[in-house]
Parts: sequence; C-alpha cells; structure tokens
Amino acid sequence: MYYAKKGNNMSELIAKTRELGALIQQSDEFAAVQTAMESNTQDEELVALMRNLQMAEGGYASESHSENPSESKMQAYKDEFERLYALTMQRPAMQQYQAAHHALGELMNKVFGILTLCADGEDPATAEPPEEHQHCGGDCGGSCSGCG
Repeated sequence: MYYAKKGNNMSELIAKTRELGALIQQSDEFAAVQTAMESNTQDEELVALMRNLQMAEGGYASESHSENPSESKMQAYKDEFERLYALTMQRPAMQQYQAAHHALGELMNKVFGILTLCADGEDPATAEPPEEHQHCGGDCGGSCSGCG
C-alpha cells in the first residue's frame, strides 16, 4: 500500500479536483462532445425530432396521470416515441454525439478508476484500473453483471 504524506486539507483536495475538472474540459474527448452538441443544434431535422420526442413523452406522462388513463392512447404515445427515437438515433449528428459522449465516458471511467484505487491505498503514480472496467460504468461490483 502506498500512502502519501499526511496533512493535506480538504480545501487543497477540492482545489486539485477543480484543476482536474479544468484538464478534463481541455481534453480532446470533451471538445468532441461540445462540437457534436453544436452539430446537433444545427441539424434542424434532429431538433424537430427531439421536440416531437418530448411531446410524445409528455403526452404519455399526461395520459398516464389522468383520472382515467386510456391504454390505447398510452400505447399510441409509446409507439410514436419509439418511432421518433429510432429516427433520432439514425441522424448522423446524433451518432457523432453518441460516439463522442461514449469516448468522454471512457475517459471519465479511467479517471474515476484511478481515483478509486488511490482511495483504496494504491500508489497514485502507478494505479491502473483493470482493463475490463474501463469500458463500463463500473457499477457491476467486479462481477460484470451490470455489463449485460
């Protein structure tokens, strides 16, 4: 086990965390997400699809909370949502966003994995999360049952 010198206070730890946050925002992965988000807002068809998705979702929620919810109306909203979602995910701008967001997520998983190992006493200079956990949310408790 590796233990750094004692005496770091909470405010120094928070300051270093903010520095880490700034470095993440300077990463290629973060920049790619920002670029993809901008592309999404400029894709008029995608914007319309997303607006219609929200309307279908809202219609479903409204109907499900009404005094006498209609199963047929709820199913129609669900079917419309699924149709619109499939169209949304086929848009190149959305696919670009999904890929960029996934890459940023992998970076964050690696950072979080290193921090977790350090919190468990590993040497910060050599802490390396297991490869199998760099591509998932890490919520599987080590059994990968959450990876499906």
